[in-house]
Amino acid sequence: MDLQENDMLTRIGPGTPAGDTLRKYWIPVGFSQDVTSDEPRFVTWLGEDLVIFRDEFGRVGLIHPFCAHRNTSLEYGWIEGGGLRCCYHGWVYDIHGQCIEQPGEPQGSNFKDKIKLKSYPVREMGGVVFAYMGSGSAPELPNYDFLVREDGERVHHGYFRDVNFLQQLENALDPVHATVLHGREVNGTRAIASFREMPEFEVRATGEMACYISRRKGPEPGTELHREVAYFPPLLVVHDGGSLPGDPNPVTIDACWRVPVNDYKTRSFIVKFKPFKDGRLVEENKRDRAVVPPLMRGTRQQYDMTTVNGQDCASQVGQGSLTDRSLEHLGYSDRGVILVRRLWNETIEKSLRGEDPPNLITRSEENAMVHFDVREIVVKQGELSDHVPTVIKLTPHGF
Repeated sequence: MDLQENDMLTRIGPGTPAGDTLRKYWIPVGFSQDVTSDEPRFVTWLGEDLVIFRDEFGRVGLIHPFCAHRNTSLEYGWIEGGGLRCCYHGWVYDIHGQCIEQPGEPQGSNFKDKIKLKSYPVREMGGVVFAYMGSGSAPELPNYDFLVREDGERVHHGYFRDVNFLQQLENALDPVHATVLHGREVNGTRAIASFREMPEFEVRATGEMACYISRRKGPEPGTELHREVAYFPPLLVVHDGGSLPGDPNPVTIDACWRVPVNDYKTRSFIVKFKPFKDGRLVEENKRDRAVVPPLMRGTRQQYDMTTVNGQDCASQVGQGSLTDRSLEHLGYSDRGVILVRRLWNETIEKSLRGEDPPNLITRSEENAMVHFDVREIVVKQGELSDHVPTVIKLTPHGF
């Protein structure tokens, strides 16, 4: 890959091929639980500085972060007066960026009607706040089952990492790293004991996803760990699709978006949906992760090499915040990484041609509830030898 192609796949600011492609989709910009009416928050998404807030009526706004009066940052403002009030002179902006009050102006003045900050449409689904940062009409917000199902509970968490988003997306379809990085014995234990063996794996791609299917020896003779991970453009990774509604043996869903803050930083939004069984929540599959003394490594930045998070940070941040892929030498084991890049490149090219990129829904009647049949499970050896991840569309608009 040359530097020009590397830039095309990774640079996400306004006017860039990747950035304009991402702006055709709804992207996560926060968790509902974190966007409160207590205070606004300064945020950056896709290289754009913004302020996010929840008004007195419970509505969420995502607007330009500086007051149009004297450029004071609205992150220090107050949630009152039907919107966000600037702390400096009291101008109030609603969730659409429209100025609705100017305390210092004469009574009856229409000056406020002429003032409007840039704003982006916002919607909430399944405890996630999504924004549409593109131009024109927004597409449908997909009804992913882990966001709309009501037969369980959702757990939300996330983190920032100082790397370009593509480095995290590539990592998802790299099962070899799971053994070398997470299956290695450090301080007398392995971060993930079930990954100690190098897997046999294959990769697949369609127009809407890329995935791998791996197999390792299971915990008991005659068993195997069957693990699949799938990437769905532009930013979604499904580590475990869980079970369908009504399954007598329900399984937790584990999904994650890798959202660019800018070219050099990524925010992961993780949603786990835990279904009910017999009135109780199903616990997710717990990997055997022992608690061991940390082993901090690194000269410029130290990470704990006994933990999954520390190991991933060391390897991904260690590539550089935006790695130079022209220096790489990819091998057979990197075929999943290659598929991610190829699918993302095809997505951008479709967008540049004016075509609808994959997983973009423009008609409400096509917005069925979607289940991702992506599995991580211990089975009898060969039991799932023919299974590959698929997308299952259920009844329109939910159940």
